[in-house]
Amino acid sequence: MFWCQAFAAFNDNFLKSALTVLILYRAHDQSSLVALAGAVFIGPFLICSGLAGEMADRFDKAVLATRIKAVEVGAAAIAVLGFFLQSVPTLFAALAVFGVLASLFGPVKYGLLPDLLATEQLPFANALIDFATFLAILLGTAIGTALGTHEAAPLAILVMGCAIAALATAILIPRPGAAKPNLVLRFNPLASSRDLLEVLRQSRGVWHAALVNAWFWLCGISCLTLLPVLTKIVFRRGPDAVMLGLTIFSLGIGAGSFLAALMLKGTISLRPARLGSAMLGAGALAVAASNGLLLTYGLLFFVSVSGGLIAVPSFAAIQAWADPGSRARAVAGTNILSAAFMVAATLMISLLLHFDTSPRTIFGGLGATAIVVTSLMRIDGAYHTPPRTPPA
Repeated sequence: MFWCQAFAAFNDNFLKSALTVLILYRAHDQSSLVALAGAVFIGPFLICSGLAGEMADRFDKAVLATRIKAVEVGAAAIAVLGFFLQSVPTLFAALAVFGVLASLFGPVKYGLLPDLLATEQLPFANALIDFATFLAILLGTAIGTALGTHEAAPLAILVMGCAIAALATAILIPRPGAAKPNLVLRFNPLASSRDLLEVLRQSRGVWHAALVNAWFWLCGISCLTLLPVLTKIVFRRGPDAVMLGLTIFSLGIGAGSFLAALMLKGTISLRPARLGSAMLGAGALAVAASNGLLLTYGLLFFVSVSGGLIAVPSFAAIQAWADPGSRARAVAGTNILSAAFMVAATLMISLLLHFDTSPRTIFGGLGATAIVVTSLMRIDGAYHTPPRTPPA
């Protein structure tokens, strides 16, 4: 399952980055199409997550993962056609399908972890997943950008090869069986999304953990959006410096994720998340006041380590505290909440940058918000889950 999601995450970002490069060199309305590429990929998470959660509880998650990855091979074939034709509309169609499949796969991969692992193994497993996700974002973005101006063949081979690898590894995932085989699927996205949020709110602990996880993604997308702007506008450095910053940020997320797993020691608690939020606030405020590029990147590493401390405990808590019969729907509801937080953050940052607000000032606002959020986090130990062994 680890390798399946890693290949898939790489492919998503590789395709999006390669499409962005193609747009920048061949499309006329560059800025609007580049912005549209991000919307086309993230949009399905708001629309399809309801159905995704229901499907992941209704069917065997491992079987569902295999079917999703089989369809993804077809989506990769559309992308291959788009690369050879250098067709932006065709690549947009492929990206839209990839976005839908990614939204369907999210509840599957995170819902599978507690089906296959003991509770005390969840923090470390989530650390691995989070690190792989950000590393896949980094590598996919870097390689997609580097190969975007090259011939179609290497692009096609890579996107199809990763899709086949994801399918091959999906086939090997152990099959735990369906969590709730009698669940009736509904195809009304608004009603499904509303019901998923209700599933989250049924448990005070799960709802609180979902809000904490959404806070992590809000901070993550804010930093990833501001990092290139800060590097270019404030420090007047080029793409190589931006890539260095992205690398440092990704490594920091990984370090923070594994640090959180070590702190938890097999227990499930949000205490590291509160510490991480406080550290993130201090780090973002320091970024706002920093001058040198290397110092700023060092502070961003500290911020990203703090993010890892938020991400791992919050998702492990959702997996452990959610009812097994609605666990995938709880994950899907968390995805909807996180997507909404990310969209709101992106729109707010875009608006602030449009009115010439300094990226340092925005980092300062993020830091101040983090301090407030930290003060509102309730970590009372009431949600502790005792260790258990996974089903045979």
